Amino acid sequence: MISYGAREEQAVDYLVMWLRIRAPKDTWNLTNHGIRKVWNPVRFSWEVVIGGEPAPYAIYTNEPWISTKWHGAINPNQGWIQMAVEEAKPTLIGILSGVITEQDYQDLMSKATNQLSAMSIQAAERVV
Repeated sequence: MISYGAREEQAVDYLVMWLRIRAPKDTWNLTNHGIRKVWNPVRFSWEVVIGGEPAPYAIYTNEPWISTKWHGAINPNQGWIQMAVEEAKPTLIGILSGVITEQDYQDLMSKATNQLSAMSIQAAERVV
């Protein structure tokens, strides 16, 4: 049987993967470097970080465009983080509650990894 702490880490890993799948992909930097898990030694827990030094612009991908530069246009990615978290909630609950077994989790992460890889290959093919 897997410990609750291990399930917490699995939930964070799944959320990071799902956020990477759902992130805007103009340059792929946010997906590849700007979404990650970090250990918080004060809270003794894993946390998800979006942005920071690898992608300092990350906040602007999620928030409304308020600069006059955009002439009232709507950010097409506005709210993507909240939407991705809402989409991930049922799976996160399943992981944390133990409903999703270790094998189910491995299958889920393999499928998500393959999905992200396929997206990357498709993007690369469009560039070539």
